[in-house]
Amino acid sequence: MDPVSHAASGAIALMALRSRPATAWALPLAALACASPDIDLVFCHSPLDVLLLHRGITHALAASPVFGFILALFCWPLWRKSTPGYWKFWQVWLFCIGMIWLHDWLDVVTTYGTMIFLPFSHYRVRLNSIYIIDLLVTIPLLLGIFLWHGKRRLILLVFAWIFFYPAAGIALNAWHTGQAEARFEAENRNVDRIHVLPDAFAPFFWRMIFEEEKDGVFTVRSQGLDALGKPRTAEDIHPAAPKELVDSLMARSTECAVFFDFAVLPVMDGLRPSFLPKDSDNPDYRLFYDLRFGSNLEFVQKILAMRPDADLPFLLMTGLGRNDAPELVRLRFSDSGRDSGWHRPDPIHKPEFLEWLVGLR
Repeated sequence: MDPVSHAASGAIALMALRSRPATAWALPLAALACASPDIDLVFCHSPLDVLLLHRGITHALAASPVFGFILALFCWPLWRKSTPGYWKFWQVWLFCIGMIWLHDWLDVVTTYGTMIFLPFSHYRVRLNSIYIIDLLVTIPLLLGIFLWHGKRRLILLVFAWIFFYPAAGIALNAWHTGQAEARFEAENRNVDRIHVLPDAFAPFFWRMIFEEEKDGVFTVRSQGLDALGKPRTAEDIHPAAPKELVDSLMARSTECAVFFDFAVLPVMDGLRPSFLPKDSDNPDYRLFYDLRFGSNLEFVQKILAMRPDADLPFLLMTGLGRNDAPELVRLRFSDSGRDSGWHRPDPIHKPEFLEWLVGLR
């Protein structure tokens, strides 16, 4: 979820309480506490760091008591005895833990994936309910903060909306997925791994990506859906990343192992000339990316194309040698401006690394 919505949801959560410390610091601190798990981005200095650290340990449920304790120390105006209506320290601590959990909720209902079960599992929870920026979440939150201050019933409705709206999206997603499975079965198509995703302005628009095998050829397809889960666009077809190649790259490169663990239905394409190394003499370069961060709405595609360095957000590039061994790798994350540049792959030094990272993939 975007940082504005995270911060606003923390402020609304505080405003929904019947009694709270009477200090001008209360709302800013609640907003800061709810947005704080994304502090992990401060420690992400490379694309690989982003995949390993973002939405990681600072979002973990097991770590929330410790992280909440640190936040409570910074929220000292809320437990300072000179503050009218001050809370006891343990109350501030519990509130900060709740803000971390609220942040997690708004993250897990998006498509990115959040590792809330660290350090016991690196599984990324993604409930595919709302788009990464959703005005139907953000606008009610901002209205509550700036227009409905003191109207507690309206604030309670906004707070309930934070949970009801994504939960309704989860139910719609399950319904659309069931419809798609029934349609493909009726059409006698060999389809696997169906993912229904929120498009911009969900629940009115949705997307679906899935893998299809036909005559031994695997493709990844994307299609826009309407509010009722019915197809509203033609299928976009992309070559699926071959499983054998993916397994080979994951076994030989840390960057590849982490990227493919993060990706959902990765696709493969040829490398654009602008991405090739300057001294390239090896023609076997491949580009891998993930379709789940796109959109099937034309006007949204035009808006996304206006971004600085507009491109697919997460790209893996490889230069392959014999037996599909990666000789060069490059991770480029256009939206964050992070680019590892071409370099020799970091080998997986420990045999158990892949099992530790991927788990039951």
